[in-house]
Amino acid sequence: MMALIANETRKISLRFSTWLYPIIIMVVILALAAIFRSVSPDIDNVQFMLSINGISMFLVALFSIVIASSVVASEFSFGTIKLLLIRPYKRWEILLSKYIVVMLYAVALALFTLLITYLISGVLTSFGSLTQDVSDIIPTYSENGDILNTGLTAINALSTQLGFFLVELIFSMSIAFMVSSLLRSQALAVGIGLFLLFINSIAGGITLMLAEKFEWFKYIFVTPLYYINMNSNAMGNTEINSGLSTSLAIGILAVYYIVFMALSFVFFQKRDVSV
Repeated sequence: MMALIANETRKISLRFSTWLYPIIIMVVILALAAIFRSVSPDIDNVQFMLSINGISMFLVALFSIVIASSVVASEFSFGTIKLLLIRPYKRWEILLSKYIVVMLYAVALALFTLLITYLISGVLTSFGSLTQDVSDIIPTYSENGDILNTGLTAINALSTQLGFFLVELIFSMSIAFMVSSLLRSQALAVGIGLFLLFINSIAGGITLMLAEKFEWFKYIFVTPLYYINMNSNAMGNTEINSGLSTSLAIGILAVYYIVFMALSFVFFQKRDVSV
């Protein structure tokens, strides 16, 4: 298994896009930091991170889904799948090694983005305190006008954002990975993966509103996924009358995750590999 993981890591590292995506994220962060400094000279890097993490993490999800969508489908598109299957490994081991590598890449890209955001914005603005009260920077209000995030420190807010984002990222990538496992066309797999990423913000918002009236809507996977996304942006401080809680949303996504991963491995085990 370790040999397979090493092989998949080498293949991903040889892709031009693997190194292009972090560079694009750096350029975007640099541009945003320059804009924020000119508009709000007193902003520090911690405040900047809390303000733009939604944008930077969306880019991480976007590029990670592209990688996950193509990792299996590309083997069929380029006709290299037979070279993998003639090796003395079971099919599930080959697929699992690919899944592990794309997940490690996604998590590494997310951590790299947080680190580079902290450093770049710190150099261009100033290095702020990680213990400052978030409610003084980005207050979150309830329906009654009360501030929900009073006393929440920046480090806790950033950790909460990252935690919710990783749940969303792992689930979204698992859908993209399943699509990649089921399809032979790399372009089609990437296209469907990106479509699901963009449609979630629309469909999720609609189903979340419908869940207030029809309970079964909260069990459609886009609803808890959108709920997690909203909590990530609000740093865990949001009031949503949908019948969902964080634990329930994660539980529903976990069930879908198991189903999607099972479909990926079952279909890959049985599919025809003629190219």
